[in-house]
Amino acid sequence: MLLKIQASDEPGSILGAIFNHFPAASDGKWNILIGFEAFLAVLISSVIAMSFAIPQAGLASIALACAAIVPRVNQIQRVNRDRIWDLGMSGWEANRKSIISVTILFIGMVLAYAVVGLVLPQATLQEQYTFIMDRGTAYTSTDLSPERFAHGMTFLRINTYVLIVFFIFAFIYRGLGTSMALGWNAGVWAITLVTAVKVNMAAAASPILLALIATVALSPHVLLEGLAYLCGSLAAIFFSRGVTLYKPTDSRFFKVLNAVVVLAVVSFGMVILAAVVEHFWAPFMLGFL
Repeated sequence: MLLKIQASDEPGSILGAIFNHFPAASDGKWNILIGFEAFLAVLISSVIAMSFAIPQAGLASIALACAAIVPRVNQIQRVNRDRIWDLGMSGWEANRKSIISVTILFIGMVLAYAVVGLVLPQATLQEQYTFIMDRGTAYTSTDLSPERFAHGMTFLRINTYVLIVFFIFAFIYRGLGTSMALGWNAGVWAITLVTAVKVNMAAAASPILLALIATVALSPHVLLEGLAYLCGSLAAIFFSRGVTLYKPTDSRFFKVLNAVVVLAVVSFGMVILAAVVEHFWAPFMLGFL
């Protein structure tokens, strides 16, 4: 089923078309391929934006990368439907597999933006990623002190707002809305954290130890937030499709609605967990610096 869909879907870009030629007989192999595709999509988009001297090239690269992975997000949705309706797979299992696939896309984009942040000089990052670097919020500060992250309720409030925004985007724009959630969070968090580590490494007694501790301290809540937004976006897409495809009295609509409610609850639960981890785990680990 997966290979059939890969062969019949419009890949949306030459990069996607190339990756469709690689064999992916299992979910694991396919996830690795689409993760690498997302990684390359970000790097290529960043190079293109920088090469053409586009103002705010960082923002342009996020837009281009998001556009490049929309077909993959849509493909994951179609695979999800086929697993449930054609193969008879349970909603829990099908949704779990879809969440894993979308998470792999997110991780690929985060790693790519981390590479961008490591390679580009600080002055270039400041110029091309002004929308991140000059926002002046707790999220964009280069401060790695424990006190910066000991504000769980503040982060919970902000992240809940972001979750609602991405839910609305995904409900209206579906695959594009989900891609925006992926690209925006990957770019903002990767550039912010890599910049913070680079700035603090200059004065650190052990730069490698600082980078390791910062990664261990900050990665968990970044991943949890990303998962929360992805689950919320998937719920929004399911709801968007359900209200347009099925009548309220259709049994299939109730099945879709059940999946929407479950994913929405899971996404908000992850937002809460991310805030708790950010409030306690990050300061605890950063206290070793």
